[in-house]
Parts: sequence; C-alpha cells; structure tokens
Amino acid sequence: MIEIRHLKKVFGTKVVLKDINLKIEDNKTTYILGMSGQGKSTIIKHIVGLLKPTSGEVLVDGVDVGKADIKTLYEIRKKVGFTFQEGALFDSMNIFDNVSFPLVEHTNLSKKEIEKRVYETLEMVGLDSERVAKLYPHELSGGMRKRAATARAIILKPKYVLYDEPTSGLDPIISDKITRMIEHLTKDFGMTSVVISHDLKETFKSADYVAMLYNGVIIEYGTVDEFKNSSNPIVQAFIKGESEEYEKIAEAV
Repeated sequence: MIEIRHLKKVFGTKVVLKDINLKIEDNKTTYILGMSGQGKSTIIKHIVGLLKPTSGEVLVDGVDVGKADIKTLYEIRKKVGFTFQEGALFDSMNIFDNVSFPLVEHTNLSKKEIEKRVYETLEMVGLDSERVAKLYPHELSGGMRKRAATARAIILKPKYVLYDEPTSGLDPIISDKITRMIEHLTKDFGMTSVVISHDLKETFKSADYVAMLYNGVIIEYGTVDEFKNSSNPIVQAFIKGESEEYEKIAEAV
C-alpha cells in the first residue's frame, strides 16, 4: 500500500501542498483530480522520491520514501513505475532500446531474455511489437508514444504504476484506448494504478477511487458514485464545469 501522511511541500515561499493525507488501495485504480497548478504531479513525484517532503511522510509498503537511503530508494523505484506527462522517451533511441533501458541498467538478464520481455511488454500495452520496436519516438503518434512510455515504466514488473496526465492532448478515441490500457494492467496484471488527470469522462469510466486536490489538501475521496454525490460545492462546480461558481466559491474560502 502507498500511504501519504500530512505531506507538506514548500518551494521557496510558495506552499504547494499543505496537508495531504491519502491511502492508495492495492490492485485498484485511484485518480487524483484538480485544477491545473494545484500540485497533483507534485504528489506523485514524492512517491518515487523525485521530491522530498518539507514535512510529513510518504510510505511505500511501510517504507518512508523521503528518509530512504540510496540503496532503499533504488529498491522502491523497482516497485514503482512512473510515466511522465510528455512520455520522456529518449529521442536518440528506438522504441526497443527505450523500453529495454531499465532492464539493461538494472538487471542481469541475457540479450535473449531482454528481447522477449520487451516484445511481451509492448504487446501488453497494445502495440504491435514487431512494427513499433524499430521505430523512433518522432515516428509514433502521441498515443503510441504514451503507450511506449508505459511499456518502459512497467518493464520491471512494478507493483505500482503512476501516470501523469496520460490522456492529455489526445483525441477521445485514443484517450479511451489509453484508459482501457490502464484498466487492463490493473485488473489483469494486478498492478496498482495512480492516475493524475482532469479528464472527468475517463475518470468516471475507469476509476475505483477518486481524490480531489484543492488548495493544498485532499477535499474529497471515495468511489466514483461517492465523488459524484459529494456535498462539497467545490467538487460539484468542478464536475459541472461551472467556472464562475468555482471561482466564486474559491474567493470565499
């Protein structure tokens, strides 16, 4: 389980996260929603140790990531796959080399074993491995790049996978394919998925749990039905896309 306790993050004089408390249930898909700039990506960067808390704790299977030494952090990162918002594939490498990179760097698998794992993983995310493996990132569509980035993130067979805006900038059909891929990895391979998003349609279609970040705290958490029926006016304004109401409530807080 991933557990976040009283997480606070300050950059200079700006308080981004005030007091985040959240439990990520194993083998489920949890979406974290919120307006742009609220700090959603900041939360998941703490889970993989890319950022250290100003105060509070981020626990992965009981281990405090913020206090972990290099060796422990290395072990944690083998458990946690991370996909950046833009994919962050290496432009100078073809897709095979991109996806195999974690195996080459962190395992002693043979060349044949690596090849087998790469092709299997590309197929897992819905890519034609024979065709795609030799291509370079610039030769792929946006949706294919995000799938390839996911393949790289899960190549070490992590327990947890973190997705930062996986459907951002994609058309509805490709967004649906990405969402179905996340569902597939969660339900069929037992991975725990954490998805940063503001896409309500995809959230309500595939989330097991939904958390909403606002003003540095989680103001709502529950199942999709519980979230939809929230009595919190900020949540309802966000769901309905009522900008004037949202801003009016925000000013009053």
